[in-house]
Amino acid sequence: MGGGRPGVSRDARIALVLFGIALWQNLAAGAATPVHPDESRWLNRAHYLRDLAAPLGPTWREGYLTRGQPPLGSYLMGVGLLLQGRDLATNGVWDFRYGDAWNAARGNAARPADLRAGRRANAVVGALTVVVVFRLGTRLGNRVGGVVGALFLALHPLMIRLGSQALADGLLVLLLALAVLAAVRLAERPSWSRGLGLGALLGLGGATKLSPLLLSLPLAALGVGLLARATAPDRSTGAAGWPGDPLGWRLAALPAVAAAVFVAVSPFLWPDPIGRTGDLFAFRVEEMGRQGTNWQAVAVSGPGDALARVGATLGERFTVSGRIASGMAGRVGAAWRPTGVDPALGLAGAALLLLRAARGGARDPHTLVAIVLGGQVALIVLGLRADFARYHLPVLLAEAVCVGVLGGELWAAGRRLPPGWWTREPRSPARATPAGTPPAWSRRHRPGSATTASRPAGVDPQRRDAGSDRTPPPARHATTVRQPGSGDTGVSWPR
Repeated sequence: MGGGRPGVSRDARIALVLFGIALWQNLAAGAATPVHPDESRWLNRAHYLRDLAAPLGPTWREGYLTRGQPPLGSYLMGVGLLLQGRDLATNGVWDFRYGDAWNAARGNAARPADLRAGRRANAVVGALTVVVVFRLGTRLGNRVGGVVGALFLALHPLMIRLGSQALADGLLVLLLALAVLAAVRLAERPSWSRGLGLGALLGLGGATKLSPLLLSLPLAALGVGLLARATAPDRSTGAAGWPGDPLGWRLAALPAVAAAVFVAVSPFLWPDPIGRTGDLFAFRVEEMGRQGTNWQAVAVSGPGDALARVGATLGERFTVSGRIASGMAGRVGAAWRPTGVDPALGLAGAALLLLRAARGGARDPHTLVAIVLGGQVALIVLGLRADFARYHLPVLLAEAVCVGVLGGELWAAGRRLPPGWWTREPRSPARATPAGTPPAWSRRHRPGSATTASRPAGVDPQRRDAGSDRTPPPARHATTVRQPGSGDTGVSWPR
């Protein structure tokens, strides 16, 4: 394609195909996915987008809704509604203390047209996440690894379910994926623009679901460690150096950048940024505990129980391997749904990712990826008090990235094998030769041998093209060389 790089256009075409597959999966599931009451709440807050024009207005006063969730998911619903010709005046606030009929009678249920618009907006967000995972896998390994990770995420039942509902969890995962990709780019070439971009993404992630804001802290700790090592006294001279580590400075600045963006996009925080941020975190902890109390069937007792719930959700309830296997078995009238395959692949890829990080050191892109994804998974495991499926979506993102790393490594290992290795037959054992039989090379042209007797009369054995008119090449002179200890027998070798 002209003078451009063919690899760039190929990646773009692959990304477009992956986007189409993911969008098709999400939109096709929208009609069958049950309505969740939380969808009504997110659509109810779509007017937050309009109320940004009045940051000191009543919408941003302290109350249950403003403390309940950060606002970025509500902005997404507002943008999605406006782009599809809907207005921002939607339904009332769903009250979980009452049933569906009570809320529907009071106008708290989402209108079907608004619900479809919100779901379509979230379907696009989910498809964009698949594209980012492809790009991330390509940067961490190769194109095949990127495709494997992206398809794993696009075809995953949990991703499809949450990508077909009007919720904010899909936006959270998109921002996390973008933050991981930004961390890779920052490690590859540290610059202030890339560092500010990573900090902004973490701040926007916090403005969606709070937890990504905390990921800036371990990254900053790594940066401080790099700066401390840069200022360590030289062993030979004893003189201390200036902290000039470029990656260290960019990482150390992440909490300040993330916090600034987090506050900037939420007018609720402007009167008291520190105090109200603390209120948001305290409310989420209290709300999570209340969910575990109100719904005992999904209550989580601690980190160990949380790990078991993650394994059950992503290893049994929602799995790509189970979906593919059950579909194939159903074609022949059988029932088969394996469990535990997806987590095993993800753990193998995670081990490979950590191994690369250990070999590459603190500045390696794999190290930053491990910190961001591992930190998010750790926050979920430590804070999970109610086992709702949507809380596992960031863990699924980490699993998809790790599966992509594993797929890329297996592909690279396969390419290193010699061509045709799978078709080579094992060598058959050499046939036994009777004692005293001369070697084959000494019998080949002996008069009376099979090779000579079967040759047509008058054919010169020196000619490679017997029967042609060309003159055969002259015979090479030979000399007799006696090998030590060979007695009187000599071997003729060409000079």
